[in-house]
Amino acid sequence: MQVLEIKQITIPYDKELLLKWKKRDPSIVPSFMLAWKGPSISNGYGFGEWMTDRYFRDKGFYTITNEFNLLSKTSKFKRYNDIISLMANRQKLQEFKDAVRLLEETDFSIENLDMFVYNLETFFFVEVKKEKDVLREPQMRFMYLANSILEIDTKLIYLSDSDEMESQKMIKVELELPKDLEKINR
Repeated sequence: MQVLEIKQITIPYDKELLLKWKKRDPSIVPSFMLAWKGPSISNGYGFGEWMTDRYFRDKGFYTITNEFNLLSKTSKFKRYNDIISLMANRQKLQEFKDAVRLLEETDFSIENLDMFVYNLETFFFVEVKKEKDVLREPQMRFMYLANSILEIDTKLIYLSDSDEMESQKMIKVELELPKDLEKINR
């Protein structure tokens, strides 16, 4: 088992905003989401990412939300992968991809995170959770590899309808990795 330390940022939101989202209110749901044919907006799909996107944009960042894929050999998101590749060290990116292959070969699943956030000074990956959502092992593995190999920070955004103020704390999670990857330390 490996221990991963992650910064968790809790962002409060108003329940009424989520209800508007679920009702497909065009005043808050982006038009491309209204045309979405995937998982339903009525169950809140996309709300967390939308809120997090707004949060970081208000702080002067750009975001790539669900439109990158560093795990596949060929990706329909090449131009967004290229943006990330410009910021990451090429050798480290290849090491990351080699580690992903090792995970896949040893039946350890791994998932891309929800967002890549950047500006001229910094960049990091973000996973978004709300209410009772929990961070899954495949997401933790991506975080671990991003931190330890790419040397790119990762953050967990937790959206809360019961908190009144934004807060930040460091959390520790345990994850299982193949023995060959456990020797990688940040």
